[in-house]
Amino acid sequence: PPKGKSSRSQPPQHSTRPRSAPILLLTSYYGTQHGHPPRRSRVAMAAPPAIPRRGLFIGGGWREPTLGRRIPVINPATEDTIGDIPAATAEDVELAVAAARSAFLLDGGSRWARASGATRAKYLNAIATKIKEKISYLALLETVDSGKPKDEAVADMDDVAACFEFYAGLAEALDGKQHAPISLPMEEFKTYVLKEPIGVVGLITPWNYPLLMATWKVAPALAAGCTAVLKPSELASLTCLELGAICEEVGLPSGVLNIITGLGPDAGAPIASHPHVDK
Repeated sequence: PPKGKSSRSQPPQHSTRPRSAPILLLTSYYGTQHGHPPRRSRVAMAAPPAIPRRGLFIGGGWREPTLGRRIPVINPATEDTIGDIPAATAEDVELAVAAARSAFLLDGGSRWARASGATRAKYLNAIATKIKEKISYLALLETVDSGKPKDEAVADMDDVAACFEFYAGLAEALDGKQHAPISLPMEEFKTYVLKEPIGVVGLITPWNYPLLMATWKVAPALAAGCTAVLKPSELASLTCLELGAICEEVGLPSGVLNIITGLGPDAGAPIASHPHVDK
């Protein structure tokens, strides 16, 4: 403002832009966390997807929770109830752990635990391919479930596919490292390295990167030959349940990955304290 005049005395500056439908400007927090300036993008808000009604993914198939309870799914943007997820309890955890243990031991472990890394890599790559095919749908599903901006959800799904591919590569590389000899000063002794899966692993993941953080645990566990019981946060479980559907599509052996949803005390605590969960 001119010298001596308060800025409050100036007439308000109105935009000459004609009024139109609002445009949602989203600032990505992800960029600021990696040393880059925030990026703004104009996001076309697509119609919310139909929320599939899923059960618990146990033993390669779907089943309703033992007590028949379900938890409503709330869209954070609208506070509307858009669906529901099963509410697992200790009884369901028993079934999931038993399925994972059976898959780990099946045929002496030859079906999964002692299968070649290349065999396991085939399934991980197939999952990655399906993720890429469904990337828009999965991103939109995660947006309405967790409130994550759509463009950031798409980036997360890219990372999900890349993570499965990365661990597929490590699984294949594992074949060349099995029984690798170790040199010792005494020639009469022979030493070899043998890498073995630990067994059944329990995976409890948070809400903020729902499918991505689950993948960070699922992919390395499966690559190593472990079988798993995954419990995502009850605040954002939809894309993790869709991962179960993808595993079904690619023919992942039954019980290798089991996915249950529910509250922490009811479903998470029984996993964490289960005597047959090895890690």
